Amino acid sequence: MPFLLFSLLGGEIADRFDRRRVIAIIGGVTVALAAATGLFVAAGSLPIWLLAVLGFLLGTCNAIAHPVDRAWVVDLVGRAHIVRAISLSSLEWASARTIGPAIGGVAIATVGIAACYGAYALCVLPVIALAIIVRTTNTRAELGTEHDQTPGALRSIVVFSAFTGAFTIGILPYVALLPDVAKNTFGQNAAGYGAMEAAGGAGAIAAAILLSWRGVNAHKGRFALAAALVGALLLIAFAHSHSVLVASMLLAAMGAVDTMMYALTNTYVQAIAGDRRRGRANAIFALAFMGGIPVGNASLGLLAGHFGTQPILGWSASIVAALAVLFWFAAPQARDAA
Repeated sequence: MPFLLFSLLGGEIADRFDRRRVIAIIGGVTVALAAATGLFVAAGSLPIWLLAVLGFLLGTCNAIAHPVDRAWVVDLVGRAHIVRAISLSSLEWASARTIGPAIGGVAIATVGIAACYGAYALCVLPVIALAIIVRTTNTRAELGTEHDQTPGALRSIVVFSAFTGAFTIGILPYVALLPDVAKNTFGQNAAGYGAMEAAGGAGAIAAAILLSWRGVNAHKGRFALAAALVGALLLIAFAHSHSVLVASMLLAAMGAVDTMMYALTNTYVQAIAGDRRRGRANAIFALAFMGGIPVGNASLGLLAGHFGTQPILGWSASIVAALAVLFWFAAPQARDAA
């Protein structure tokens, strides 16, 4: 929910202040919140309302930091290496999605939840150190000397982000609804669900490696739309599958498409945004992509409770496929902006 509320604020902060300092400050607040959560857990005095407050504050830190972090990536590597930098970032996300839950499960079983929150706090410290030590050139005082944005970029970013939001709302909830499908459609236990989830993560990692190796230097908008259409068609096939093996193969392909969609759309935004408004451009993208996740999970989850998970996923994917085709022909300027 904080992504819906505070993403645009994060973009404004990214364009007005030194991004390195913002990353360091938000990292410090994140460390404090994670450590506080761990201490409350260790003391056995963490009521649900306090957990919700701490979770909301941590989410707020992430929401504000996301556009700052995305803009900072360009400061670190320069415009010429945006594609590979964002692809490597997607590899980080895909690896965490696959390996993180397994590590978390083992850690909870061995050292406990409180220690896990302590580890969370420790893992943020290198990011703070990086922000303090590594020097970048795109400070607030130098923004006026950098590249200006592509003409009509803001309109293209808004239009393309709107479609990205539709993809997030209509396609990505399959990840949240997968436990229900694994149990009630395929009769899988927790281990079976974990294997299906791992298949999606493996596909995501493979796509991130491919993108970081090859990159996409031209027609990013077209590739992103094609990825969205393929993802919608794969989800339609998944909604009608009755074999665990086939479903797992489809999940691997869908994981790859998810990663490509995120990397390509974010690269699209970075490529046409000017340095003066790069943070705000990334904030619009974050609002659409990350903010769409709770909207999609809540709405499709509610509908799935009434009509069944697989039918709802199939209908939703059909709508997104139609929107991808419509966008391709109705918004050529936004499609070809990058």
